[in-house]
Amino acid sequence: MEPSSAIPFLEMRDISKRFFGVTVLDRVSLDVNAGEVLALIGENGAGKSTLIKILNGDYVRDSGTILIEGKEVAIHHPRDAEDLGIRTIYQELHYAPDLSVAENLLLGHLPRRAGGLLIDWHATREIARQNLKLLDVRIEPNALMRNLSVVERQIVQIVQALSGKARVLVMDEPTAALTPREVAQLFAIIQTLQQQGMAIIYISHRLDEIFQVAQRVLVLRDGKRVGVRAVADVNQRELVQLMIGRQVAASREMVSREAEVEKPRPEVMLELVGLTKPGAYEDINLQVHAGEIVGIFGLLGAGHTNLTRALFGAEPPTRGDIRIHGKAVAIHDPRAAQRAGVGFVPIDRKIEGLVLGMNVRENVTLSNWRELAQFGLFRRRTERAAAQKWIDRLGIRMAGDLEVETRYLSGGNQQKVVLARWLEAQVKLLLLNEPTWGVDVGARSDIYALLEELAEQGMAILVVSSDIKEVQSISHRILTMYKGRVTGEFTRAEATEVNMLHAASGGAE
Repeated sequence: MEPSSAIPFLEMRDISKRFFGVTVLDRVSLDVNAGEVLALIGENGAGKSTLIKILNGDYVRDSGTILIEGKEVAIHHPRDAEDLGIRTIYQELHYAPDLSVAENLLLGHLPRRAGGLLIDWHATREIARQNLKLLDVRIEPNALMRNLSVVERQIVQIVQALSGKARVLVMDEPTAALTPREVAQLFAIIQTLQQQGMAIIYISHRLDEIFQVAQRVLVLRDGKRVGVRAVADVNQRELVQLMIGRQVAASREMVSREAEVEKPRPEVMLELVGLTKPGAYEDINLQVHAGEIVGIFGLLGAGHTNLTRALFGAEPPTRGDIRIHGKAVAIHDPRAAQRAGVGFVPIDRKIEGLVLGMNVRENVTLSNWRELAQFGLFRRRTERAAAQKWIDRLGIRMAGDLEVETRYLSGGNQQKVVLARWLEAQVKLLLLNEPTWGVDVGARSDIYALLEELAEQGMAILVVSSDIKEVQSISHRILTMYKGRVTGEFTRAEATEVNMLHAASGGAE
């Protein structure tokens, strides 16, 4: 694509940033025009998040300049970015959990009455209700944020950004938690914002979205700009090659699935009989065999997320049986789940999956400390060797050694650390809730390959995902849920998108 003769609305020129002596951005330049969607892609750790945090004022650049409409601007704090009309929707949600949806939406801008002395709560709720209509979602303005699901929290953050007076909108994985209907609504909103002249930077690991929403795509690799392309002039395979720096075989998501090969039915590792928690899920019956990957697909509010939390003791069921190795077990808390040989990779890895202030070594061995002690003494050398083994096997990348705090790893590498913990703990049943949420195409492929390898070694795996392609590509069997009930069961060959969406939407209801 030939560069436009007009001055870009936003420019970032030769931006560099170092952390702990490691260069994470090396003279990266970006420009986006008014009314344009620029996609920003790259593997986890490529520098995308750092670049955006510099634009938003969360980090201060070491060198380089930022210009709006050709004039250099100073951004040292998020308030500076807000004053310039820059809004960012981060993949990792930022919200006040003990405030209501309405308060979060209007935080810092609550309407007042009585000469500014009192907050006008009626107006607050009405403005929030009108803003929520931007995505046509049914979320109560008075609900506390902490009582919402992760999906609902992300929707609130999207609405918050869209309802502001933004001139530049940065969207970091905005569709990760949305249903297909909501994605279509979001894309329609983006198109409207383009027509109004907004400049949009769109970050996503779902490459198919890039071709639906963006005009140009900028690729980062290892902290450097490696290419910018017109979307009309590039295909998905070429983008993947730019991202990882080498040619790749077609991923499981890019090829049609092979015909399913019938396998022997080994022992039942997990069996649920009539598992029920009113308001969340009802009368769930399912089996997962050793060496089998079972996927559960459902849309917002289907109950599948609550189900995995129940199996790990985070939200115990009201009635029904959980059987592991044919024996009924009482799983009332995560400790009991671990004793039963169950590991859990949650949807919110930063809150429920990791201790961000602990280093990588400590997070990997967190669930296996007793095995690393001898005669009451903790063996530090053995711990380091155990952690290093999984770092090498899973290809966990970090700026430094295994003593670096986990908070400084990219999302994909953090997810691998969570997986490493349960592999070190030698669990026999692995539960995964949205396993590749916010994970790039390279790390996603690594995780899929690992799950397949673990299944071949006899592990039973239950994957819950709202990504229909994900469950299609990695599952031996797929169940669908709608309003807390199982509505369908499919072999890999039967699991077409039409069949699954029909079942996950209530079928004939």
